[in-house]
Amino acid sequence: MKKITYLTSNIYKFREAKEVLADQYGFDLEIMDPDFELYEIQAKTCAEVVAFTAKYGADKLGKACLKSDTGLYLEALGGLPGPYNAYFDKQIGVEKFLELIKNEKNRKAYIEHCFAYCEPGKDPIVFKGGSTGKIITEMRGHDGRWHDFFYIPNGETRTLAEIGDESYELKRKYYGDAIHQFAKWYMKH
Repeated sequence: MKKITYLTSNIYKFREAKEVLADQYGFDLEIMDPDFELYEIQAKTCAEVVAFTAKYGADKLGKACLKSDTGLYLEALGGLPGPYNAYFDKQIGVEKFLELIKNEKNRKAYIEHCFAYCEPGKDPIVFKGGSTGKIITEMRGHDGRWHDFFYIPNGETRTLAEIGDESYELKRKYYGDAIHQFAKWYMKH
C-alpha cells in the first residue's frame, strides 16, 4: 500500500486519521502541515473545498493527498457557517456566535464531514458523511471543535462535546462514515 499524505494541522483530524486509517485499516499515513499555503476556496460545501485542496496539494507535492473538512450548516442562517466553521470560530468565537443566534427559533442544523483523495494529475474523489441535529445556545462539554459544544445530533440530548467526554467512538459516529467510505474504496483500488 503506498503512502498517503494527509494534509492537516488540526489535532482532532490528526487523532481521527491515526486511530481509523493507520491503526484500524493499517494505512501508511503521513500527516503533513505543509510549508506552503493550502488554498481553501470559497464554496457552498465542504465537499467542494476538500476536492480543490486535495487536488492542489497532490499536484504541488507530486504525491497522493487526503484532505478533510467539516462544516456546520444552520437552516436559519441559510446554511452558514457551512464550510466557514474555522473562520467563524476565529473571527467571533463560540460565545459571540451563540449570542448572534440566541433569538432564533429554527434550531435545525446539519454537520457535513468530507474527505477528498487525489493523486497528482488526476481528479479528486470525495466521500461525504454527517448527521442532522439542532443547536442550543449554551456551551456544554469539554472535548471538541467549536461547534461540538452547542450541536446536538438527532436522537441525543447531549452535545457532541459531552458525548466525546464519555466516548470518542460514539462522538465520531455523528460525523458520519466518510473516513470509512474512503478507506474501503482505497483498499479496493
